[in-house]
Amino acid sequence: MKVASENITIRPMDEQDIATAHAMTQALHWPHTRQDWQQISSLGPSLVMKVDHQIIGTACLVQQGNYASVGLIVIDDAFQGQGLGRRIMNEIMSKAEPDTHFFLTATEMGKPLYQKLGFNEYTKIEQYQNHIDSRLIPALSPKDSTVIRELKSEESGIIQTLMNGSTGMDRTAIAQKLAKQSTRILVTENNGQVTGLAMLRAFGRGYSIGPVIADHQENALALIARHLTQCDQQFVRLDINNQYSRIGESLTQFGLNKVDTVSQMVKGTQPKTQGPLTQYALVTQALG
Repeated sequence: MKVASENITIRPMDEQDIATAHAMTQALHWPHTRQDWQQISSLGPSLVMKVDHQIIGTACLVQQGNYASVGLIVIDDAFQGQGLGRRIMNEIMSKAEPDTHFFLTATEMGKPLYQKLGFNEYTKIEQYQNHIDSRLIPALSPKDSTVIRELKSEESGIIQTLMNGSTGMDRTAIAQKLAKQSTRILVTENNGQVTGLAMLRAFGRGYSIGPVIADHQENALALIARHLTQCDQQFVRLDINNQYSRIGESLTQFGLNKVDTVSQMVKGTQPKTQGPLTQYALVTQALG
């Protein structure tokens, strides 16, 4: 549907817009619930694009130190091909702090737009999901003298330390939000030092495991397997970096299906870890 530029407005998203935004992602068969929308909109500026009184687009941004994630970029199918995606992208990026580097997760359909805006792919993300049969999940042990245990309530500050160090970004606000919303948080510990974590929380059709942070792939897999054994008959999703093929292969053996592969893209400098930890699974595709 062709629309005149002067009839388009962009404004901040408010609480009343979330139902419409949720309906738009439902129409695309994205898994986000209204609670997922509320979470991301509470972490940073979110915008809606309107034609007259109809919401036809959305965009969200979460500042993470010198970086900002851009996510939930949606333009109604009836208004595609008119440069509206570029317009709302430029508007949401203008809400970031000066000298920010931007990153996002792009579908194949969205990738050409982001390339035109100066984004470059730096890795691929694979989405795995299924209902869990705990009989298929082996009891994996972490490396060396590492043990797995639940995070203690007084240790919540460790979450942001590990999330920041494993990404090279300031993820304090996200860490604080996840600490409150997670169903279960497991950590690895070696000689009294916490060396990794994996968080399980409600998301979409069931649960998501992420982020998963560890010092070795073996420890990441052990954390994932421990969560999965406690999710029998539940629907679980993970979004993993495909550089670590052993994890993807193991998830397939655990009965999860790879249902999508998307591109992680950056405008500016690629984020780099600070220290020995790696983030093997994302928080969400929208947050990184």
